[in-house]
Amino acid sequence: MKLKRKGIRIMITGIALAIVASGCSSATENSVTQASHPVKVEKLVMKPLANDFNLAGTLQASNEASVSFEADGRILNTMVEVGDSVEKGSVLAKLDTSAYQLQLDRAKATMEKAKAGLSQAEASVQSAQAGIHSSHSQVDAAQSKLQELNNGAKKQEIAQSQNAVTAATKAYNKKKADAARTQSLFQAGAASLSENENAQLELANAQKSLSDAQEQLSLLLAGASQEQRAQASAGVEQARAGLETAMATKQQGLASKAQAQATYEDALAAYEQSSLSLKKATLTSPIAGVVIEKKVSDGQLGSSGSEAFVVGNIKTLKVLLPVPDSEILSWKKNQKVNVSLYNEIRTGTVTQIYPSTNAKTGSINVEVSLPNPELDWKPGQVISAAKSVNQSEALLVPVESVISTGSDPYIFKAVNGKAVKTTIKVGKVTNNQFEVLSGLQAGDQIVTQGAGTLFNGDVIGNDVLGKSKESSE
Repeated sequence: MKLKRKGIRIMITGIALAIVASGCSSATENSVTQASHPVKVEKLVMKPLANDFNLAGTLQASNEASVSFEADGRILNTMVEVGDSVEKGSVLAKLDTSAYQLQLDRAKATMEKAKAGLSQAEASVQSAQAGIHSSHSQVDAAQSKLQELNNGAKKQEIAQSQNAVTAATKAYNKKKADAARTQSLFQAGAASLSENENAQLELANAQKSLSDAQEQLSLLLAGASQEQRAQASAGVEQARAGLETAMATKQQGLASKAQAQATYEDALAAYEQSSLSLKKATLTSPIAGVVIEKKVSDGQLGSSGSEAFVVGNIKTLKVLLPVPDSEILSWKKNQKVNVSLYNEIRTGTVTQIYPSTNAKTGSINVEVSLPNPELDWKPGQVISAAKSVNQSEALLVPVESVISTGSDPYIFKAVNGKAVKTTIKVGKVTNNQFEVLSGLQAGDQIVTQGAGTLFNGDVIGNDVLGKSKESSE
């Protein structure tokens, strides 16, 4: 209908101009012919001819993350704005950390105190273990002594004791003779009082040594008395009691250590929790991408779980195409798909075919990944798409550049600054463009805007509506 209305408008305009021309001089005709008409001119190039763009979908970031606070507090600073690029781990916002820092300091002090208590408990256990070792030695010594008393003296010990008595007797006899001689000399005035006293003292010592040796020999020959055995047995029992006390002390120390260990672990957990809370007061991006949404501002209260930012990777976009289930078998992973947005066509790749049918529409979602290196396509824009099967090329011209007055559509070529009416044959419409079957060739300059006001031979200019460009742009 649009083409027909254009044709009717052009026919009426032509009739009116013909009437005016018939009443005007040739000079006037020349003036009309030579007037410059502002138009838009494009150069034709071959373009890929794809299937009909019969699917539609909404662009999404290929990887999108909703970033929420994990702690409560007042927002001191927001570090990014919508459109900013961020890396994984980049700081997005910071909360007031004074309360969290205070909690961390208290938790650290409690942990250090608990650590000191644990060290003290460990020292007590080690001391108790040393006491057990000493008690074992005392028990062994007491038992050994009792065993010796019960077994009696050995022959070697008796012989050794007899030898000691013999040696002590000889020493005593010698000291006795020396003392008698010194006493005689002292009485005769030949020895001093000191020499006499020393000789008497040595005699007394020798006598004491002889008495001790004799008593020891007597004990060995007579064996241990009942009283000695009783005392040795009591010593064993006392040593065993000391061992049991030492073992009880160790058990008590172990219990204290276990309690101190539990207290320390609780304090350590509280410290780590406080440290984590302080860390969570700084909000970071979980992925690399672009800030798509910002929902907070400086000074407002942030709460745990409240969404603050949306970050997404838009260097690669994705779109879910609702493919009828009757056609889904013809779609394959890694298949190429042509996607159109505002007459720009890009080629995407099928990355996933969903395993189930949408209950509401009866279609199956096919996920297509699209390159977006310039970030000029945005999430939320609606695109049309077609499965890329036929990759043949054709000349495509915008629908608005074609004028139809019936069965012979035509366009205006720009030749040497003038509009030249050119009849063409068109095929199917693809993405709001006619496929040109004949009448034009690649490299031709055609009028794409303002053609409806032109007549064959009109002088045209392209400085008003836009510079000449290739139609592939």
